[in-house]
Amino acid sequence: MVKYSELEKHTDLIQICAKCGDCGSSGTQLTTAKRHVSEPCPVKNVLGFEAYDARGRILIMKRILENNFKIDKKFLDWAYTCTECGSCRETCLAIEGGIDTPLLVDALREDLVNNNYRLEKHEQILESIFEKNNPYNEPSEERFGFIENVEKYYQNENAECILYIGCTESYRQQNIALATIELLNHLEIEFLIVKDEPCCGSILKRYGYKNEFRSIAESNLKQLEEKNIKKVIFPCAGCYRTYKIDYEQYNNTDLEFYHLTEFLEDFFKENPYGFKSQTHKKISYHDPCHLGRHAGVYEAPRNLLRLIENTTFIELDASRNFSHCCGAGGGVKSSNPELAIDMAERRNYEALDKSVSIFVTACPFCERNLKDGIPEDAKEFKIVDIAEILSETIQKELSSEVQSFGVKSKICQQYMDYLGQYPEIFSDLVSGSDMDFAIYESFDDFEEEKIMDAFHVIRKNEGIEIIPGKADEADLELALSKEAIEKLIKTKTKSDYATLFGNFYNEPSFTEGWIDFLLHKRTKTLIDMGYGKFAETAGILEDEEDAL
Repeated sequence: MVKYSELEKHTDLIQICAKCGDCGSSGTQLTTAKRHVSEPCPVKNVLGFEAYDARGRILIMKRILENNFKIDKKFLDWAYTCTECGSCRETCLAIEGGIDTPLLVDALREDLVNNNYRLEKHEQILESIFEKNNPYNEPSEERFGFIENVEKYYQNENAECILYIGCTESYRQQNIALATIELLNHLEIEFLIVKDEPCCGSILKRYGYKNEFRSIAESNLKQLEEKNIKKVIFPCAGCYRTYKIDYEQYNNTDLEFYHLTEFLEDFFKENPYGFKSQTHKKISYHDPCHLGRHAGVYEAPRNLLRLIENTTFIELDASRNFSHCCGAGGGVKSSNPELAIDMAERRNYEALDKSVSIFVTACPFCERNLKDGIPEDAKEFKIVDIAEILSETIQKELSSEVQSFGVKSKICQQYMDYLGQYPEIFSDLVSGSDMDFAIYESFDDFEEEKIMDAFHVIRKNEGIEIIPGKADEADLELALSKEAIEKLIKTKTKSDYATLFGNFYNEPSFTEGWIDFLLHKRTKTLIDMGYGKFAETAGILEDEEDAL
């Protein structure tokens, strides 16, 4: 006979369920739920049967406590189909905060493990964690092999925080770890990486290995405390939730745990940075269950994404605490990978229906599963982690390269050197932009197309290149009098330069200076390339909409 000693502790919670069905309904006909969230249970949405939503699971748990029926493989498979996302809890009004179905599922799984009803896959992962310190059966000594010069992070005496990378970002989603390190380095934040960083053990808790999880938690807390660094940053939502929430009952340290988004939000309040997308994008955010419903972090990621210029942030219908799970949680990705992908595909369609082009998340499990679930008919749609999009769009100090061979006049060389000193003038342009600068002795020469000298400026990823002569295919050509240039090169900021530039265009003078331009591409195309932003700053356009 199976002893359900853990599940029996929550008999009162099981009896509270009134079987209203809000946890699995479509939402449009609900009268009792907190809000009309559409189909809150991601598993039932795919598999269709009531046994997979919260009401069905609670009914089954009630029956096994009453009848103690025989456990078979089908029952085991059912027990591990729940992602433990907690979405059902958000629609439940039976008690304040809703019935905690993930708590009940955890208890059931602990009883199954304690009674030796275990899945082979789970036993293999358990063995891998204790023997190789990761759930992927990868060599522990290769954990940080992908990080260049990683040794310098092991002995960083100036470190103000520990960067806890985690197993998934070390062995599977290394792109997130690299983006995080690049971003922190750019922000000049000193951090330490623990050379023998341990597995957090999150997956064991989800599987029901309570005793093994406790052993890992106590050991990990002791190991981090010995580093004498109080602040620990997690780019992985799963690791963060495990340390912050699941370790709480074992934690007697003064360690402080922050998800990367929380840490960056606080940092940018005191140290503002600019972010800009090279081309306009519609972006949305997927709330990881570990970070959102379980840890209550909703606004920090959104506040960071709203910093990115040239993007439109779109909120999905199911968001924040009502967000649909990606499908990877609760061990489902490893136990039922096809089910996990089916859930991810449904979630992706929610973003695609809003015409989202970049779907951002803050969890390596979500990123991996959402990528696996990208529909075949999806076009110009990608999944990225928030560390990646922030690292990609942060406005870095631009470099410049000025070529002098072939320059005919002193004023041209002076102008080229000036622009080389202030590459931020071109910071709004997308990489690959190319514009001609033609210098004229007089307006008569301009009308007769008698150029005194010329050069062109190419915008590259990390800066600009200034080259004598005209480009083969320039986006536009600027015509400037030497008098205008003599005054422009005396300005000290991008803003002052743009203001004076606009004055010479809007109020040209044969004696004081003038500027004109010739467009080689459609106005809307040029605006999308970033030219409109400078024109707006210069007062040439009241706003970019004027040119559309």
